[in-house]
Amino acid sequence: MTRLQAGGGRGHADAEAVLAAFARTDGDVAAARRVARQFADLDEGERSALLWSEDPGARLVAVLLFVQAARERPDPELTDEYLAAAKAERFDDTALVDLAAEEIVGAPLVGGSTGPLFALVKSDVAMVRRIAVVATLAFAKRGDAEVPLAIAGRLVRERSETVQSALGWVLRETGKRASEPALVAFLERSGRFLTPAARQTATEHLPGAERDRLGG
Repeated sequence: MTRLQAGGGRGHADAEAVLAAFARTDGDVAAARRVARQFADLDEGERSALLWSEDPGARLVAVLLFVQAARERPDPELTDEYLAAAKAERFDDTALVDLAAEEIVGAPLVGGSTGPLFALVKSDVAMVRRIAVVATLAFAKRGDAEVPLAIAGRLVRERSETVQSALGWVLRETGKRASEPALVAFLERSGRFLTPAARQTATEHLPGAERDRLGG
C-alpha cells in the first residue's frame, strides 16, 4: 500500500502516514481536525486501525474521521464500532466523546427509538455513560428537552466527574436551546444531586436571581 507523501497529493494512505502527519503538528484538536480533513478518504480498515491504536493521537484523529464519515453518510456500523471501542475502554480522554457522540450516536436516533441511549446509561464504563449524556445534544439542538432531561435524570446521582461534567454542559445547552422552563423544573427537582461544579455550569446562563435560587 502506498503511503501519502508529505506535501504531495492524495494516494492510498495508511494509518502510519496519518500518524506521521499528526506527529508534525502541535498535537491538539485543531491539528487533528486538519489531519482528518487531509485524510478524509482513508480506507475503512486503516481508520479502524487508528481507532484501536495504543497511540492517543491516532485515536483522536480516528474519532474525527468517524465524524466526517457520519456526516457524509450515516452508517450504523460507524456507530457500532465507535461504541465498541468505548465499551472496551479505549477512550481515556473525554475529547473522544465530546467531539463525536452527538453526531455518531445521538443524531442517528433523532426521530426514532431512543432505547439505545438508555441502554448506554446502564454501562459499567464511565465514558460510555458520558456518551449517553453528550449524545442527547442532538436532541437539545433540535428543541427537544425531554430526551436530554430523561437521560440526565438517570445519571444525576452519579458521582463520577466524567459523567457529572457532561451533565452540567448538556443541561446548560438544553436550557439554552430547547426549554429553559423544563431545565428549571429539572433543577428544582434534582439539581441537589449534581456536584457543585456541574450545577454551576448548568445554571450559568440563567438570570442571576434564578441562578442563586437554584444553587448555581
